[in-house]
Amino acid sequence: MAWDTSTRRQRLPSNWPELRRQTKQRARGICEWVSNGIRCTRQGSECDHRNQGDNHALSNLQWLGTEHHWAKTKQENAARNTRNAALKRKPNEQHPGRIT
Repeated sequence: MAWDTSTRRQRLPSNWPELRRQTKQRARGICEWVSNGIRCTRQGSECDHRNQGDNHALSNLQWLGTEHHWAKTKQENAARNTRNAALKRKPNEQHPGRIT
């Protein structure tokens, strides 16, 4: 998501800096990305919403490194694009010249 065209920043709560700090503190600064049951051991740098939307509860926030934040965002965008493509697809229609 491009920040220059997004309204995301304006939708963050006024206590966002405190939520970021608490998320980082809970993670002890370490990236919380988990793959195949193994947690990343590198330093994190970004606060991320586990589930998309405007749920800013601490339980929905995680501390990620830039690499994993980008990977998650890329995955979410691909899923969104797939859903949008499916919505735009026309239903299967029989050719009007076909005799049944």
